[in-house]
Amino acid sequence: MAADQGDAAQIANLQKWADGKATLKDVRRYSDEELFSISRMAYYFFYQGKLDEARKLFQGLYAVNPLDAYVAKALGVVEHAAGNPQGAMAAFDVALKIAPQDALAYVGRAEVKIALGQRAQAVDDLKRAQQLCRDNADLKAKVSAMLAGLNRR
Repeated sequence: MAADQGDAAQIANLQKWADGKATLKDVRRYSDEELFSISRMAYYFFYQGKLDEARKLFQGLYAVNPLDAYVAKALGVVEHAAGNPQGAMAAFDVALKIAPQDALAYVGRAEVKIALGQRAQAVDDLKRAQQLCRDNADLKAKVSAMLAGLNRR
């Protein structure tokens, strides 16, 4: 009987996923701790210069939990570092859809836009980040420096 209830719950979760009302995280019942461990490994790969490995892990994390703004931002950083500005831009756009008040996502997207020569659009993102990062002195200083650098050109 308990197995039947478990099977029914699993079928219900699969149907929710198919309907777009659940993530693979929900269906597979991954814990936040499990996903954080994978994220930490991807982070270490990134800082070791192993961009392909980091990209694969962050892409997998995004597939499992596409509602996590951190994962989308991290994927944006990795894609940008790997020389894929379109992938980076798409990832930061997703992060901002999930968390529109995330100053770091605006800064990340601005960095990609600067690399693409889209200065005016980068300034817009940086001004938005400046409005949002009132409590983060380090980020506020970075944004101010980036804006000053763009204004000197």
